[in-house]
Amino acid sequence: MNVLASRDVSYDSEGITSIMDIVESTPFHCKVLVHPQQRVGLIRIEYEGHSEQEIRECDLKLTAKMINIFEAKGGRNLILFPLEFS
Repeated sequence: MNVLASRDVSYDSEGITSIMDIVESTPFHCKVLVHPQQRVGLIRIEYEGHSEQEIRECDLKLTAKMINIFEAKGGRNLILFPLEFS
């Protein structure tokens, strides 16, 4: 694994639990780590994989699940910042 990327996501007080549950219950082809940054109200999601394509597939799967769950809970304020490769 040699490609790294990250995405920041804004969250509310209940959002962190939902996002952590999604990451822990979803199988990914790449390594996914979640780092809450409580001082600024963001969660940094970090990906490590073999290729950009692999990371993009993991990110698409994760963001689709987050959007689905947050919309089902009443459209909570969820802001997904761009995926950035290192």
